[in-house]
Amino acid sequence: MERKELVHGIIISAVVLGFYVLSKVLTSAQMSLLLLGVAFVLFFTEIIPIAFTAVLVPVVLSVTGILDANTAFSYFGYKWVIVFLFMFMVGEGLFRTGAAQKIGELVVRISGASEVRLMLFIMIVTAILSGFLSNTATTVALLPIVVAASRSAGISPKRMLLPLAWAASLGGTLTVIGTPPNGIVNSVLEEMSLQPFGFFEFGKIGLPLTILGIALAVTVGRMFLPSSEASFSGRAISELEEVQDDRMWLAIVIFVLTILAMMLKLLPYQTAAALGAVLMVAFGIISAKEAFNSVSWTTVFLFAGMLPLSKAMEVTGAAEMVGKAVTGYIHSPYILLLAIMVIAFLLGNSMSHTATTAILSPLAVSISQSAGISPYPLLMAIAMTSSIGFWTPVSTPPNTIVFGPGEYSFMDYIRAGAIIEIPLFIALYLLIILLYPF
Repeated sequence: MERKELVHGIIISAVVLGFYVLSKVLTSAQMSLLLLGVAFVLFFTEIIPIAFTAVLVPVVLSVTGILDANTAFSYFGYKWVIVFLFMFMVGEGLFRTGAAQKIGELVVRISGASEVRLMLFIMIVTAILSGFLSNTATTVALLPIVVAASRSAGISPKRMLLPLAWAASLGGTLTVIGTPPNGIVNSVLEEMSLQPFGFFEFGKIGLPLTILGIALAVTVGRMFLPSSEASFSGRAISELEEVQDDRMWLAIVIFVLTILAMMLKLLPYQTAAALGAVLMVAFGIISAKEAFNSVSWTTVFLFAGMLPLSKAMEVTGAAEMVGKAVTGYIHSPYILLLAIMVIAFLLGNSMSHTATTAILSPLAVSISQSAGISPYPLLMAIAMTSSIGFWTPVSTPPNTIVFGPGEYSFMDYIRAGAIIEIPLFIALYLLIILLYPF
């Protein structure tokens, strides 16, 4: 054992023990905020692999009693964790038969081998699909195709997977069904017996943001993307490995039917994904071993490990405590809007954008009622700000999905994401003031 590893082990042991001791003197809300801060220090320093930093979160939540063990670890069976896991297997079928490579070659023929044109083409297609499908499912479905297209063009997939995630998040802001935060704010409005936002009303804000985001990505944002080689699920299919092209069309049919089953809501998402994976193995398109090896376990662990912290922030009142601390003494609606957006920005980059919206929306309603202003600008701001969290791999499902396959570091998200998110934040603030009077 190296000295560095010994030190890291001692640090992690001390973290768990320290939280246990502090749980006797701090409130659950304070403990949740402290755990959030410690988790981010560990993410940034990467003294242990990021996936296991995420696993440490439910461990601490359970040890300290903030959440019971069943709740803390229940998210390993969460809907989107299951979808991620099985769709990696379905995507592997497209690789093993050469289907993804051929689709990638078609994309390259349409867009050319230029990095700018390829990125632009991928982002536009992704944004459009994400407006009418789940942006999470869109990212999962397109990931193997984007990797194949990148390789066909001789470009590292690392240059394309973050833009794929950005475009999916941006496209989700176009309609009420594109991303969960949009549905959440509508639910809050309906509970207040107020008129919810219309199906395309989110697009009044979302479309300009999407256009601006794509433009920024293919220009200045592209300069900050990492350039080293990455592989789908940490591994590439080479000339040297067997490609079962005789089953290509069968793999494509299974893939398309899986997506259609999700799209048309013929089956629950996780059921459709699991059935697609089973069929890939049953028809011999991939072996069971290949199926298991195709999964980006970092993605699975990261998502499942961080979700219980979102739950803890909610049930302990930690997020509400932060919100009230910032907004309690603000009277100007314009500053209030900015404060709400800053909170949504910070929380949205720290935890699930869905959880951020669910936590802040009721708070925004109570604030708007106390201030005597319309809740619409505040709710729209929360939904949109939460959906454009590009700084971390835990902020949105698309960001999480590409983290493992892209072999990104935590800092990769900050370096590239800041260039996109800061101008979008400013544009969003101005658009809401312009379109939604207080």
